[in-house]
Amino acid sequence: MLVGCSKDEGPPCSAVVDHMLEVTKQMAGHEDMKLGDRKQMIGLCEKKSYTADEKRCLVAAKDLNAIAACRPATPAK
Repeated sequence: MLVGCSKDEGPPCSAVVDHMLEVTKQMAGHEDMKLGDRKQMIGLCEKKSYTADEKRCLVAAKDLNAIAACRPATPAK
């Protein structure tokens, strides 16, 4: 008997992007402003292969500093 294992992928990129846009709008004081192409941003999220923990961190972030802290710094090339 095979039992399916589901890999924890964290929240979907659509939820990550929606939350990041909401935080950005609130912090920038641009609640009524459209801040980018949501569909394109979701595609970029999927390409970046965020870990489940990174996605959870991004969805929980309350401000821009918390969003920035969710991704490890990449070394300069």
